[in-house]
Amino acid sequence: MKAPEITSELKNDLKVLKMRASLDPKHFYKKNDRDGLPKYFQVGTVLDSPIDFYHSRIPKKQRKKTIVEELLADSELRRYNKRKYQEIMSEKAAYAAGKKNRKKKKFHN
Repeated sequence: MKAPEITSELKNDLKVLKMRASLDPKHFYKKNDRDGLPKYFQVGTVLDSPIDFYHSRIPKKQRKKTIVEELLADSELRRYNKRKYQEIMSEKAAYAAGKKNRKKKKFHN
């Protein structure tokens, strides 16, 4: 297998795949044991079955070129990410406010 040429789109897709555990809170993924991006990999295209033409097919207008574009178009995922971001920022703000109000201890030797 030859090492593919890594473009910015491929790089972003690989990063998303690496962080896929944070995308779906209900789905469990094994811990990623690899540091950095893989050197050798292949990219494929999933073909639709003609049987599922009316049921589970994504129309051509809704299809995106990369995984990142698909995730950005997903409104439920964006809502979830926005909510989680707000929760994390409010926790950080509460921690910082508590840290500000603590008395500074002086150490004497």
